[in-house]
Amino acid sequence: MYEQVRQVVLDSGLWNNGGTSRYGFILSPSVYEVSPEKREELEALGAALQDCLAGLGRIAAIAFNPKLCHSLTWGMITKAMHTGVPAIYHDIMLLNPSRVPSICKVDIMESQDGNFRIAEIDGHNKHGLGYSTLAARIRRAVMPEVQAFPGIVSTLAKEAARRGESTIVLLYADQERFYLPEFRILQSELATHGVEVVVVAESDVRVEGEKAIVGTDGKDYKLFVDLPFLYHNRTLNALLAARYRAGEIDFLIPPKPFLGSKAILALLRNDIGNEELEAILKSQIRSASLALLRKYIPETYLVKRAKEEYWRDRCNGKRFVLKESISSGMKGTVFMDDPHWNATMKRACDSYYRFILQEEVTNRSRSFQYFADGGSLQQGEWFMRITVHYSMRRVADIVVTARQDKRVHGALDCLQLGSIVV
Repeated sequence: MYEQVRQVVLDSGLWNNGGTSRYGFILSPSVYEVSPEKREELEALGAALQDCLAGLGRIAAIAFNPKLCHSLTWGMITKAMHTGVPAIYHDIMLLNPSRVPSICKVDIMESQDGNFRIAEIDGHNKHGLGYSTLAARIRRAVMPEVQAFPGIVSTLAKEAARRGESTIVLLYADQERFYLPEFRILQSELATHGVEVVVVAESDVRVEGEKAIVGTDGKDYKLFVDLPFLYHNRTLNALLAARYRAGEIDFLIPPKPFLGSKAILALLRNDIGNEELEAILKSQIRSASLALLRKYIPETYLVKRAKEEYWRDRCNGKRFVLKESISSGMKGTVFMDDPHWNATMKRACDSYYRFILQEEVTNRSRSFQYFADGGSLQQGEWFMRITVHYSMRRVADIVVTARQDKRVHGALDCLQLGSIVV
């Protein structure tokens, strides 16, 4: 079985050209098992999530219009949603207020009591789609007959067909080059579903008049995965934004960077008990959906400029984590026992809404099998980050990253596991 799993990864191309040193992980024949009850729970969460994201889009459309809002609370919302977002997005992210991502990533932890807790909602990120596809391939190789979720690729192929497109452009920014091998995995898998994915770097696209020229065919593409932060090809950035305004192109993940900010967790939770914020949220989000989503988000605060003692008092003896509002994975995440905690807390208290303070969830460990050096099968305890990919209110797929350290992220010593329904 070791050779079978290893061959799936080799065939993906992820480890080509010495890729194990950058993209390596520990091979495993295990999968993450989801009971029918847990699946039903996650599906209900997906419906509530879509209601909340659509509502946040409508709130943003109001908050960013100075003619419609005049209060400190509206100012807080505007500032929080603008933090870390390049100016070119400020108007285009309001064009389709209720539109939600065709694929939305939610990072979930399983607490010691077995309950799900949301660590992050990321509605503005294509990273991880390739790893989810690879994990599904491994799962199919070792467990071909089991019940599973529809899958990322099947979901995206159906969405492209719904929009009348057979080609999708996956444009990546120069700072995203690290993710190119996983983008290639997504590209090859979508090809088996009849969808061509054009993978291209921002630096390889030239602008001629009102057209973005990708490759040599000069074809005018209409559907893109997303609009990443293009720092090195600003002409292209401006052109794509203008064409989106004109309704000439569209994105599977709409250009709403605030949906990838951890600040939205604090806004949705409203743990400070701001009555005006509560009224604003409930004016655009169904109360039942807001209440359901809140059950899964740990206590969370937007950190604004204040004395450190104020925020330490908020912790009230509990363990909290500091997280940068705009960051990827475990980057920008600092635990209380981290030597950088005090310095990071000082930075947070000297800024407005660049950090959130979130109650730490004690992550439950699970026993998984894995292949040690030489392919020998062993068993161990692993902490998990459960990534649920949602699409149109439903679970598209689940992939698990696991480590023997509570700071779970993709690393050479992690597992990448697919999922099944049992």
